[in-house]
Amino acid sequence: MKSVLIILSILVFAVGSKAQELPLILDHPGTFEILKRTDYASTECGFTKAEVAANFQKITELVILVRNNPVLSELKGFDGRVRIYNSIACQYEGVYGVPARISFEFAAWYRLKDGREVRGLIEPPEWSIYINTIQPGWTSGFSRKPDFFGVPEKKETIAPGIDVYDGECFVLYDPSRPNYWLPVTVKEAFDVVFAENKRNKDEIQRKMTLEMLDGEWANVPPTDWNKPATMSGMISRVGTMEGFPKIMKVNPAYWDKSKPKSDIQFITFRMITNKNFLEQRSKEWLKANSISYHEARFEESLDMDFVRSLVPLIGKK
Repeated sequence: MKSVLIILSILVFAVGSKAQELPLILDHPGTFEILKRTDYASTECGFTKAEVAANFQKITELVILVRNNPVLSELKGFDGRVRIYNSIACQYEGVYGVPARISFEFAAWYRLKDGREVRGLIEPPEWSIYINTIQPGWTSGFSRKPDFFGVPEKKETIAPGIDVYDGECFVLYDPSRPNYWLPVTVKEAFDVVFAENKRNKDEIQRKMTLEMLDGEWANVPPTDWNKPATMSGMISRVGTMEGFPKIMKVNPAYWDKSKPKSDIQFITFRMITNKNFLEQRSKEWLKANSISYHEARFEESLDMDFVRSLVPLIGKK
């Protein structure tokens, strides 16, 4: 009962906070800027300053294309800012091109109780796009060294160079290159699981887990050893059943290494395609004077024409 009361209190507070948001100034003229930086790739990644500087120019081209969006071209009620973040992609296997996260921020203008007009610059609502991050953040981690990861089973190739997973996780790539990911076999996945268990310093836990893993592996028929592996609810997390994420690995052969590391060869982002949901969300956030309203309008305006406009960036000289 106590936990129920706590949850109800949180919900009441959340609703009350939403209702008390300060009024947005929807007609306030907006500005747009790129927060320039050329240190977004860590030195440990091994990219030269010249490569990162050239990559920044590619990012600028991407930003110009995204700004064709009606919400970002109109700039009313918010200031748009682009922030480039360090990417952790360098930590993973199969990296070639300079990776980066490009975050589009929507700093809403609103009116304080004393009448002053201000904009929210502390962690404003944002939408991100990733370049050369060949293991996207929406994959499920499986192992490190080797880097195996789970990918949603539902995949659709809606045009050459455009794949979409789970209906909203987009991958833009060069279709003339080898597959960007390769399936991991059941045996490969089990080998990794056994190797990880050997590194467990808790001897009792290691022996117990090994016994269970041996039992699971014994039940895998040899005819399944070379089948594509999926993530499962077993101790090993390895299966072959449909409906589960596929275990994949980066294919290093995808990268065209005749091109500079500064080039964009891979783009990922999330784009919700349920327009009814997006439209309703925008209306609700406008009614609540939410500072996320403009970011919601932006997401609502995204469509397949936008996606197709980005494809020419892949491998562009």
